[in-house]
Amino acid sequence: MPVRDDDLHTILAAGLEAPSSYNLQPWRFVVVRDLEQRKRLRVAAMNQPAVEQAPVVIVACGDTQGWKDDLEEVLRIGRAHGFDDAAQIDRKRRRVTDDLGSQPNIGMWVAKQTMIAATTMMWTAEALGYDTGPMEGFDEDQVRETLGIPGHVRVIFLLAVGHLHGEDGRRPGRLPASRTVFGERYGEPLSWIPDHTGAFR
Repeated sequence: MPVRDDDLHTILAAGLEAPSSYNLQPWRFVVVRDLEQRKRLRVAAMNQPAVEQAPVVIVACGDTQGWKDDLEEVLRIGRAHGFDDAAQIDRKRRRVTDDLGSQPNIGMWVAKQTMIAATTMMWTAEALGYDTGPMEGFDEDQVRETLGIPGHVRVIFLLAVGHLHGEDGRRPGRLPASRTVFGERYGEPLSWIPDHTGAFR
């Protein structure tokens, strides 16, 4: 069963509205719907069946060089939305150039930004009644070659979107919140959160 065009638009639009550092939006998304292209992508994704079976696969990428081209456009759009203080604009331009121009791990930076948008897409798809499958198992260079993605663009993960076939799998459970949520300092308990099941109260 296909993903409706209007639903796909809603899913993508939700991700594109996600916040990002400096509002630079370094994410890039390749929407793969063609069956033959999904078959080729499946090979690059360690032969995971969901890549071919899902009617839509959104390939989430992060452009490590995009900020250089996008900064002035982001500032222009900001001015159109009322962010028109010349001194603030100049400060932002300098901060972005200094920060990202000397960023020792720009790949990690774009991955963080992209995951915010991609996760927003995943939750939106689920809210619309679709099943999703985020996949990290793939050969990045092979995905790049299959989809024509430039070398300076990192492939972060693949998101399969479709309808569940059969029954949903059992919920595998979660670690107790006391093991993963802390108060004030790492390892210190946040006393009001977990109950005896580890759930949030």
